[in-house]
Amino acid sequence: MFDLEYVCNYFKALVIPHTPDGFTVAERFKYGLTDAEIRKGIDAFRIFLYTLFDKLIAEKDKIDLKTRHNYNPYSNTDKHDIRMCFPSIYDLIIILLSFGIHGKLETKPEKNICINGKDLFTVICPITEKYNSLNKMSGERKLEMFRLLSDVGIRFNGADFSDEVDFSKVETFTITHVKNEFFPVGLKLLSEATLNNKHYIKLNNLFVAVFLRCDYYPLVNAVPKKHKIKINDIAHTQSPDVREWILSTNKFLTHHGCGLTQSGGNEYTSATRNTGIMKGRILRLHIGITGCFATPGINHIKNPINILAELPDSIIDIIIDKKNHSHGSCGQCSGNIAYAQCKIGGPIQFTYKNEDIVKCRVSDIKIPLDNAAYRDWVLKWVEMEIRYWKR
Repeated sequence: MFDLEYVCNYFKALVIPHTPDGFTVAERFKYGLTDAEIRKGIDAFRIFLYTLFDKLIAEKDKIDLKTRHNYNPYSNTDKHDIRMCFPSIYDLIIILLSFGIHGKLETKPEKNICINGKDLFTVICPITEKYNSLNKMSGERKLEMFRLLSDVGIRFNGADFSDEVDFSKVETFTITHVKNEFFPVGLKLLSEATLNNKHYIKLNNLFVAVFLRCDYYPLVNAVPKKHKIKINDIAHTQSPDVREWILSTNKFLTHHGCGLTQSGGNEYTSATRNTGIMKGRILRLHIGITGCFATPGINHIKNPINILAELPDSIIDIIIDKKNHSHGSCGQCSGNIAYAQCKIGGPIQFTYKNEDIVKCRVSDIKIPLDNAAYRDWVLKWVEMEIRYWKR
C-alpha cells in the first residue's frame, strides 16, 4: 500500500546514510567551523530527518486526510503525485528551507539560526512560490506544521508559535534543537546545498533530490554545478537483494568500459563510450518508489544467436507489451523499416509464437528486478550486449 508510511520509509532510505571522515566543504560554507564540526552538523540534520519521517508515520492517520487517498505513483498526472497527495511533506520543507536560507548561523556562545520575522516574507524562488509557499500557507496550516516541528525537538526561542504563527509580530527569534546542538549547523548547510545547484528551473525540483536526502555533495563546490544523484546512493531505496544487484552490475559495467549517465532524476543508463546513450545502450535502470526496472540494450538482437531465443515467455510478454505497442516512438520507425534507415539502429524484429514482432528500440522495456530469476536473465542479456560491442 502506497500510503504516507510507505512514502516516508522510501524517503528514509533515500537519505545518504553517512558523511565520510575526510569530507570538506568550500570555504564559503565553513562559517569558521572545523571540518569535524561541519560533519557533526550534517550528521545532526540526517538524524533530524529520520526523526521527522518517523513522526509523520506515527501521525499518518491525522495528516493530509483530504488528499492522501489520491496517491498513485504509477500515474502520469501531477494530481496523483507526492506533492499533491501529501502536501505536509512539502510544507515542512519550505518552512525549514526558509529558516535555513533567510536565517543567520551563529556559532557562539551557542549554535543557533537567528531569524528576523520580516525576512521570512521574502520569496526564495518565484516559480516555486506558485507551488509551495510559506507566505500563502494558511494560518491553521502553519500552526499544524510548527507543532509538528516542535514535537521533533525544534525550539523557537524568542517567539511563541503555540497559538498563532505570525512572522509580522516577531522581530527576531533563534532556532535550536532540544537534543542536538549541531542541528542549526546542519539546517543552514543543507539549505545552502539545495540552493548551490544550477539548471534546477524551480527550487522544489530539489526539495527531495537534495534537501530530504541530506545531500551534502553540493557544498564541495564554491559555485553551483548541475546536480546529480550517485547510483550508489539511490540504490539504498531498494530491497537488499536488488540493491546488491544494482551495485555489482554497475561495477561490472564500469569494468567493461561503460559510461554511466543519469537522466530524468531516477534513470541511469550505461552505454559504450563514444556512442549515444540510446544507440550504445547496454542497460538502463529505472530506480524509484515503485521499484527497480531494467531496460537492456538490444543491438546484439540483430545477431542470429541472441537472448530472445532463451528468454522465458513472461519476459517476452513484457518486451512485446501489446497494450503499449508503438512503432513510432523514436519518430523514425514505421512498419518494417530497414535498420540502415534508422539513426539508432532500427527496431527490434523477431518472431514469437509464429507472430512477426516489430518494436521500436526506444519503447520502454521495463523488466522488474524484484524477481531473482529476472535479474539473472537481465545480467545474461547485458553480457551478450557487451560481447556485441567487443566483437
